[in-house]
Amino acid sequence: MSRIRSQQYALTAYDLVKNVKIEKEQGKKELAEGYRTLALNFPNMILQSGLCQAVGFLLAKGTEDDENGKKSEKNAHFVLLLKHLTKLLNDNDETDALLLNDNDKTDAFHKHILECDLDKYQLLTRNTLEAASWLKRYTQALLPKDNDGDKHV
Repeated sequence: MSRIRSQQYALTAYDLVKNVKIEKEQGKKELAEGYRTLALNFPNMILQSGLCQAVGFLLAKGTEDDENGKKSEKNAHFVLLLKHLTKLLNDNDETDALLLNDNDKTDAFHKHILECDLDKYQLLTRNTLEAASWLKRYTQALLPKDNDGDKHV
C-alpha cells in the first residue's frame, strides 16, 4: 500500500522516539532529557539559522571530545537526533538525496546539504522541517517533561 511522505515520516518517527523512551526507562534519563529539549527546539533552529547551520550545530556538538580526548557521552543526544533525521530522510526521501547506508555517516548528510543547488536545498529544508516536526510531536507525546514533585494545577 502506498503512503504519502507525511505518513511515512510519522510511522518512522514514532518508532524512533519510542526507542528513546525505552532507553529512558532503562536508565538513560539524561540522554532522553537532552533529546527531548533538542527535538522540541530543532524545527525552530532550522527556521532561524538555516538547515546547513542547524545540522552543522548537531555535528559539532555531537562530536565534541571530553577532557580525556574521548567522545563525550553527555552530547549523545545531538548525534541521536541527527541519526534520526538522516534515517527519516533516507527511508522516505525521493530526492536522490542522502545516499547514506551507514548510520555513522551523518557527516555525509551535512556534506550533501553543502553541495546541493538551491532547488534541492529548499526541498531538503522543507522535508527536514517536516521530519523534525514529526519527531517533535512524538517527543511531546512520548517523552513528557519530568516534574519535580507532583504539582497539580
